[in-house]
Amino acid sequence: MAQIIDVHSHLWAEDWLPERFWDAFVEIAVRENEKKGKEVDPDRIRESYLPTYWDPTGEKLLERMDEAGIDHQVVFGVDFGLALGEPETPIQEVNRTLAEFSADHPDRISTLATIDPRRPDAADHIDTALGAWGMDGLKLHPTAGFYHHDKETYRVLEVVRDHDVPVLTDSGPIFAPLYSKYSHPRNLDEVLSDFRDLDIIAAHMSFEWWRELHAVAKSKVNSRLHIDISGWQERCKEDPEEFATAVRHLMDAVGGDRMHFGTDDPAFDPVHPKEEWIENVQVLAERETEPTFSVREIEQLLGENTARLFDL
Repeated sequence: MAQIIDVHSHLWAEDWLPERFWDAFVEIAVRENEKKGKEVDPDRIRESYLPTYWDPTGEKLLERMDEAGIDHQVVFGVDFGLALGEPETPIQEVNRTLAEFSADHPDRISTLATIDPRRPDAADHIDTALGAWGMDGLKLHPTAGFYHHDKETYRVLEVVRDHDVPVLTDSGPIFAPLYSKYSHPRNLDEVLSDFRDLDIIAAHMSFEWWRELHAVAKSKVNSRLHIDISGWQERCKEDPEEFATAVRHLMDAVGGDRMHFGTDDPAFDPVHPKEEWIENVQVLAERETEPTFSVREIEQLLGENTARLFDL
């Protein structure tokens, strides 16, 4: 059986993220139920549902990996403190906790350090995380309010380039109160030109903006752009033809060796289990009508490409 590696996942804990993030999470859950004609109590979601996502030790993550048949997972936090208010636990401490989690499970877990590049210690912290702590790359979440081409971001990227590890960046629209304009795929243009020797993974196939990402990928063929498919679980079920079309076009643009499987869990797993998501990707190789995929392409997507990129 082909190796399955998830390049895009998180550990969440209540005190690792700002209160405004959890408020938005509750609002989304309420609204999604309302659209289906269901009424839910926001307090019940906050008190009973939200804690099921919290997993500061990674025990739930490891259990779900075993259940779903995922061999290895790339895990990271998010730094929304400057945008939404500082959480109780500083992002530097979150990164250190994740580094220790990976050190305890080196065959199962890789970790990316994350930080808002506008923090005064951002570059020094990432240098420590990638060096002394042995973390495996950088995660950027520009929706906090910065661009990839900002001078502060470039200072951090120069450190990452010195360590010769990948960068994974969110790409595509996002919920309020975060800012979608910063994660539009066109904002990758400058960094792909200025850091052509840096492996940069655009997350989520840019969601609804996948065609714009395709345009960037086609033009920046001499860069080291990679793409992950995380977060498409629901859209894959609602419109499997669009999903297959997006994967095929982006795979043709960057190459079959630069597409990566991801979940963006824990956000999706309760409604769209990992087992189902993996199966929906695997059946791409069984399509008899265009767009079609070879078994080899899907095996690369599900794990081989990520194993090679992270030297697993």
